[in-house]
Amino acid sequence: MKQLVFFITLMAFYSLAISQITLTYNNRQFKVTQTSTVKDSAGNSYVYADWLNMLTSGEYSIKPVNPENSQTGFLLIKLSKEEQARRLADSPKPMESNGFMNKKKISPFTAQAMNGMKIDSKELKGKIVVLNFWFIRCPPCRMERPYLNQLVKEYANDKDVVFVAIALDNKADLEIFLKENPFDYHIIPDGGSIAKNNDVNQYPTHVIINKEGKIAFNSVSYSAVTGYWMRKTIEEIKNPH
Repeated sequence: MKQLVFFITLMAFYSLAISQITLTYNNRQFKVTQTSTVKDSAGNSYVYADWLNMLTSGEYSIKPVNPENSQTGFLLIKLSKEEQARRLADSPKPMESNGFMNKKKISPFTAQAMNGMKIDSKELKGKIVVLNFWFIRCPPCRMERPYLNQLVKEYANDKDVVFVAIALDNKADLEIFLKENPFDYHIIPDGGSIAKNNDVNQYPTHVIINKEGKIAFNSVSYSAVTGYWMRKTIEEIKNPH
C-alpha cells in the first residue's frame, strides 16, 4: 500500500511567514512550496493560499502526480468523510504551551472586549472558556482564524461556551484589521499584560478552561488538527463520561 503523509512546518516571523509542506509518498519525501503546481483531478490549478487552506481544513490530501519526478506537480485529493474522521481520530494532540498546565488555573484578569463586553475571568466560572492569544502580524494566527470562526458558529446558541481572544495589538489597529479579517471571538485589545501574567510567549496559544475554572486543554503554534482537538475537549467537558 502506498504511504501518503503530510505535515506543515511553519516558521513564523513578525513580517514574514515561510511555509513548506514535507510530503512523504512511497517512502520518498517531496517538498511542496508556494511555487509548486497544484491541481485537482479536473485539471483546475490552485494558488498557494487556496490549496494550503484546503489541506489545513482536513478535507483534502495531496500527492505527487509523478512519484518519480516532483517537478510534474501535485494532485489535490478530496477525502471521504470516513477518511477525514479516521485521520482526525488518529491525530496526536497539538504541542502544549510551556506557560500552562492542565488541571491548573490561569492568572485571573478583568478587561473590556472591543464589543463592549466586560470580561472577568473569575465570573466565568461555571462556563467553558475558550481563550486565544494572538496578534495581527502573526501568520499562523491568520491561518487558523477560519476554523476558529467555525467553532464560534457551532456553539453560537450555547451560552455556556464563551470565546475570548486576547490580542497584543491596540484597539485602533484591530478595528482596521478586523474590517477585512473578521474574527468572531470577544476580542480584548492591548492584552500584553494578560499574556505576560500567564507566561504566554508563543503565538497563537489556545487554552480551554472547564466549568470548575481549571485548564482542560492548551496548545501553541499552528496545527491542522487544533480545531478538532478544541471541539473534542469542549464536548468532553459538556458531556463527561
